[in-house]
Amino acid sequence: MGKIKKFATLNIRKITGGKDPVHLVEEFILRRGFDPDACQKEKTADNARWMISLGGDEELEVLVEGLKSPQETTIYMGVNIATVPVRGSFEMLAAALEIADGLVGIKVSLVGHYIVLSSSLGAAGISVEDLDYHFKLIAAQQTWFKEALADELGWDTLPED
Repeated sequence: MGKIKKFATLNIRKITGGKDPVHLVEEFILRRGFDPDACQKEKTADNARWMISLGGDEELEVLVEGLKSPQETTIYMGVNIATVPVRGSFEMLAAALEIADGLVGIKVSLVGHYIVLSSSLGAAGISVEDLDYHFKLIAAQQTWFKEALADELGWDTLPED
């Protein structure tokens, strides 16, 4: 048996694997045809946030949270669907929850006074293709959800902001 070399504890460092989640989101934004620097709204040591125009007044929010803890970093994507009115809010929220059962791979939530379709992902081991797939899930179901919500409420269309 050969000699076993002892390493000083100062020479052993933690090496985190995987790709940088901020770089992944920037690459995703580039693939969508936008400039990540122009879309970025805020960046701190622990969070980064971008707003990507989807046409009209619609924007996709992409938020990376927990950059200081790589194992706990999450990536959130969300699109505002409708503003919840003060009058009739109970009916609108109840209808949105009933329709949410038909969503595949994404969720509906109330953020502030908006109904939002979103996806949250752990950043560990994620790829740009995963981000693109979840974006496509949101985009594919967005129109259906709006139409189903308006239909459930008995409205022709959802009111614009």
